[in-house]
Amino acid sequence: MTTAAHSTAHGSIQGTLTQRAGDAPDVGAVLDAVVSTWQTMAAQLEPVIGARGVSVLLNRALYLTVKSYPWMKPTNAQEAAEPMDNLKLRFADRTALEASEAGCALLVTFTELLASLIGESLTERLLACVWQAPSPPFEQDTHHD
Repeated sequence: MTTAAHSTAHGSIQGTLTQRAGDAPDVGAVLDAVVSTWQTMAAQLEPVIGARGVSVLLNRALYLTVKSYPWMKPTNAQEAAEPMDNLKLRFADRTALEASEAGCALLVTFTELLASLIGESLTERLLACVWQAPSPPFEQDTHHD
């Protein structure tokens, strides 16, 4: 994924998580936002790459994300088999900020892996309906009447 595409994906995913978690999120709200965003992504992708393909990419994304967030590492084989179902266990002792950063990193990593498999353009088209577009930067009105 190009740097610009990574930046766009990160901004879109972060915007989506922020919107879904609310204005003053707690860890539970962040977790719900991550899981609901993931479920929407998976629903979009399963018809294209299959449930097994989605699962394999998620497990790889989790493996890569754990390098930056070691506390996200699954503690047993059953937990590793269903990473999103057991995410609550790993987020329980974290702050909302830690959960948001780690959840965003996991979804961005997943998106990057998907893009490396099927291409950036197709990834963007398949997931565009999932993500909240990042807000444009504030621009002052310099037009004076």
